[in-house]
Amino acid sequence: MSRGGRAYAGVVFDMDGILIDSEPLFRMAAQQSAREIGYELSDATYVAWMGLPPRAVEAAVRESMGADFPMQAFRERFRDIWVAHTDRHGVPAQPGMAALLAALRARDIPFGVATSTQRDQAERSLALAGLGEFIDHMVCGNEVENGKPAPEIFERAAAAIGIAPERCVALEDSAAGVQSAAGARMLTIMVPDLHQPSPAIAALARYVLPSTHRAAEVVITLFDHGP
Repeated sequence: MSRGGRAYAGVVFDMDGILIDSEPLFRMAAQQSAREIGYELSDATYVAWMGLPPRAVEAAVRESMGADFPMQAFRERFRDIWVAHTDRHGVPAQPGMAALLAALRARDIPFGVATSTQRDQAERSLALAGLGEFIDHMVCGNEVENGKPAPEIFERAAAAIGIAPERCVALEDSAAGVQSAAGARMLTIMVPDLHQPSPAIAALARYVLPSTHRAAEVVITLFDHGP
């Protein structure tokens, strides 16, 4: 029988766009960095990078921006802009997420994070958003061999919380993340952030919801009343 009589026993969260409202900030920093080194980065090109691990982002950047794109200068300027902005303004938590984490903890439901972001940046962002105290288990993009859209990062996050992947609920905002979570056989909830999913991506998710607040309500319903 499932944990506590529930069909699902754990939750794995993406971070950027799900736990924290960072994707618009990432886009701003990326586009400003590109302009400062003489390139234009469109919204559509940025969206295509969303959710990918660092190595895949670098390959996608070179493919879309050209082989001569000064990656190191872009990376350094991006980080400077991101750090300066978040030092001044913080990182907002997404609506409903702090309450959801508290509710899961109160119900003794294990949860963790599967993020393509590198650990030092992820820990800093969660702390600035006031969510760091909730997160005991996190797998980051620089800690897996095959990042999103491969399922490895969600499988490892499930192992970290001690729950079989097929008994986990996953929350994601990007196409790569939905592919990763669905590939790990998790019940996947998608909350599109900067871009609506294609029909093929939407079909991989059990729910496609308009807000993280609504996603939080659905997660609690799944655990309190079942699917």
